Amino acid sequence: MSKKKMFLFILPLLAVLALSLGYLQNDSRQGLSHMFLKDTVSSDDSLPQAPLEAVNVEQFGAVGTDLKDDSAAIQQAIDYSYDKGISKVILSGNKHFVIKKGIIIKRGVELYFDQNTKLYVQGNFRAIELLKNASITNGIIEVTGSSFNSEVIYLNGQERFWSWERTQVNNVSIINSTPSHKGTGLSLYANGPGHFICFVNFSDLRIVGFRTGIKLESVKPESGYSFINGNRFINITLDDCLKFIEMKSSVTVPHEATGNQFLGLQIQPSSATQKILTITGSDNMFEGMIWDLPDQHNPDLVLFTKNSYGNQLYSNVLSSSISDQGKNNYHSSPVEESKK
Repeated sequence: MSKKKMFLFILPLLAVLALSLGYLQNDSRQGLSHMFLKDTVSSDDSLPQAPLEAVNVEQFGAVGTDLKDDSAAIQQAIDYSYDKGISKVILSGNKHFVIKKGIIIKRGVELYFDQNTKLYVQGNFRAIELLKNASITNGIIEVTGSSFNSEVIYLNGQERFWSWERTQVNNVSIINSTPSHKGTGLSLYANGPGHFICFVNFSDLRIVGFRTGIKLESVKPESGYSFINGNRFINITLDDCLKFIEMKSSVTVPHEATGNQFLGLQIQPSSATQKILTITGSDNMFEGMIWDLPDQHNPDLVLFTKNSYGNQLYSNVLSSSISDQGKNNYHSSPVEESKK
């Protein structure tokens, strides 16, 4: 066979061989590529999950129907949420959870109740302490033991609450259902250099059956200032307390309670009521309705103490029920204004 014929014979074979090798190489690459993707791309089950937005206390052992102590489970849920950066702890359903020791709502955590979920407080201890950027929303917190003589919701100025934080309490019923009239429904307390509670919002609260409904107390520190200033208490219903709103402070620094607003108050005295308002500090404002006053000529019902200055009261309480020992305080009622 001549060289030319041999070349023409071998050429098609080389072409077929080249095509075969190319196919095998491409298939091999596809196989390797498939193996690589399989090893590096997660399946749907292993894709990163969206971060949890809430946990339920029942995930931590709380039941809500057995009247057993749920304190530990609720605190564990709060602690877990704080550690994991989860914003909300839920107590759900028309259930009744029980605490027999106090819980602390840590920074950045919201304790969220369904509308009619109850938290029973059994014993004598501070029920709930609220730290900076923490909040409580909805629900009913009910004292069911007559030994209780502490605070239900408590804020301490050592947390240094300020305007840019999100601390709030909203749409909560705080009830002492025993006949004891002990304890305090809501307490704000500052006692130490640089301790303060400022610009916190409390709204749509119902507080019933305590010795003191709402208490603001600023104690003189050994050095520096402590103060409770600029907080808002909006749409608050107070019923059957010995003292509905009580303030303890100096007129101004070093331990003041100034510029707090109590607006949309609905206050229902009972036969046990001793005092409607005790007012200290300066430039605080009170506006609302006081129902069924036991005696409109009892000067002890509303007291502007000697440590008060420039406070304002707009209500239906007559001057004969107000004792003003301070300076430049102002009070007004529609009945008396109409006679001017």
